[in-house]
Amino acid sequence: MRMSRPEDPARRRLMVDATRIALGSACGMAMLGRLQMVQAASRADDYRALVCLFLLGGNDSYNMVVPRNTSDYASYAAARPNLAIARETLLPITPSAGSAGADWGLHPAMPEMAALFQQGKAALLANVGPLIVPTSAADVQQQSVPLPPELFSHIDQQAHAMSLGSEVAAAPGWGGRLADRLTERLGIPAGSGRLPLSLTLSGNNAWQNGASGGLYTLGATGATRLDASLRSTGNARWDTRRGAFNALLDLGKRESPVMVRAAAEATRTARDFSESVNAAIDGVTITTPFPSSTLAQQLRTVARVIGARRTLGQTRQVFFVGFGGWDTHDRMLEDHQTLLGTVSQALGAFHQATVELGISASVTSFTMSDFGRTLNNNGDGTDHGWGGHSWVLGGDVVGGRFYGTMNEYALGSPRDAGRGRMVPTTSIEQLGATFARWMGLGYGDALEIFPNLPNFGAGADYLPMLASTNAQLNGTGFTRNRGKA
Repeated sequence: MRMSRPEDPARRRLMVDATRIALGSACGMAMLGRLQMVQAASRADDYRALVCLFLLGGNDSYNMVVPRNTSDYASYAAARPNLAIARETLLPITPSAGSAGADWGLHPAMPEMAALFQQGKAALLANVGPLIVPTSAADVQQQSVPLPPELFSHIDQQAHAMSLGSEVAAAPGWGGRLADRLTERLGIPAGSGRLPLSLTLSGNNAWQNGASGGLYTLGATGATRLDASLRSTGNARWDTRRGAFNALLDLGKRESPVMVRAAAEATRTARDFSESVNAAIDGVTITTPFPSSTLAQQLRTVARVIGARRTLGQTRQVFFVGFGGWDTHDRMLEDHQTLLGTVSQALGAFHQATVELGISASVTSFTMSDFGRTLNNNGDGTDHGWGGHSWVLGGDVVGGRFYGTMNEYALGSPRDAGRGRMVPTTSIEQLGATFARWMGLGYGDALEIFPNLPNFGAGADYLPMLASTNAQLNGTGFTRNRGKA
């Protein structure tokens, strides 16, 4: 009997790499045929997708949305003399009555978001950030309440925004926990081989990490192919390499030690699974034009995956897209304009694609960031702050308004903890609980995911931003005796 030869370094390296790829990319993907078996489970009338766009580095939202009335603009301009956006260039938006006044403007790089806001398809959540309990600037200065760990630190505040943890006290991400609860509610058994509800365009991330239901990574154009360079292209050289790769997998399956056989089989199965996912995505045609930016192409893939939901057998999907470059300590005017323009164009195209697919009311997107930035400037940039503003958009969003409490754009104002670091008035947990309810979970589920919710009082655990949920709850928000326990 022929034995495998461990002294063959090239073969050993290939199998080690195959094991690493298989275990890292395809854990839980071992049942290729299950995709076809679950297609019937998807119901067109019961679908929801949540899309998190995380702005890595800390978005300066005080140049993203700016007061236009004379006195408030003067305070804003005085706080950042080198960075204030010229008042006459701001894109006017008119929030609906009762949502922080009527005279505001968006950065001139965001015409798509201005249009969606005015059309009632986008809203701004004002001054949101990590909180343990309701907190004032005086509380911070007197250290009289518990505060999120290591405030103003990128890595800790990213961790808290995404998982309510910190660099040294890691916790499963709330996006992953939300997907886990949905998986349980949908009755999807562990190890079913189905495509996970958690889907990422940016690899592993703290928002989805720790999801027991698994995490599936997509590239900018679809599922990552494990042997992308070996795909059949009609080129004889590449076809020969693909054949050699398959022959090695076959050899590993037949004649190698048990661990190598398992790795070879897992690699083949994962490769075939990714091809099936890509086939489902490739079956979706979107004519909406998307910009060429990486972010826009990632969101185009999100739209195509949403379009393939029935083929993939999914009634819930939770997406993560990360977009970096927001740590604007310098060159802020130039860099921030490019960043905001990229986001505006990409989100505008994405929303239009969901309209084209006839699914816009079932897709909600939102932005988060490490933190807001300081209201004052440090020359030609701003430093790490705390509260900031987030976008929420989609066909079910009650848009054209601000939610939460908009803080004054003035140094020394009641929310200023120093240097224009604004203490949030709405916690990330309130935002997350709102999405949990919209996705079909109840207060008991939200409380398990967001343990600090009771600290913010009755009714504070739902923000009335989503029309279908508002109607379900009669506009009152969901409380401890409503929804699933």
